[in-house]
Amino acid sequence: MRDGGLTADDGRLAADLLASLEIGLQDALNHPTRRDILRVLHEERSRSVTEILGDLAPLRRSEVAYHAQVLTDSECVGVEGSRPVPGGREQVLASLISGSDQVQLILRATRHIDQNHRHRTPDGDSPGLMAMFRIPRPTHSVRLLGWRRRAAGEGH
Repeated sequence: MRDGGLTADDGRLAADLLASLEIGLQDALNHPTRRDILRVLHEERSRSVTEILGDLAPLRRSEVAYHAQVLTDSECVGVEGSRPVPGGREQVLASLISGSDQVQLILRATRHIDQNHRHRTPDGDSPGLMAMFRIPRPTHSVRLLGWRRRAAGEGH
């Protein structure tokens, strides 16, 4: 734990703080990217995912869209409308919890650590990538020379 015990090394909220939150807020505030999105929406009333992405470099659009959907599902962010974009329309999102003193306190207390988490890239990847989906490299390779020789011999 760092930051006075408010967050763990992976950016998630401490268990005792998380337990004190309402159920809908637990998912919303338990990830640094979601807290960053809420900060943007609290400062700018309503924004599209593309506009939010401009404030959250180096994140990818798919990461911001995923976390915005989690916030929408937890009823902390609502859809205010849509805007035309090349190739279709994009939803405009607004925070539904900007008036909560508890949320504002957590967002202020975690701002610095979340910004550091967003810019920390251990191997050059975006910090939001999940390691559990990475495919390990093979430890040995299989040579198929015999197969190629047979296939080449049958063609003559």
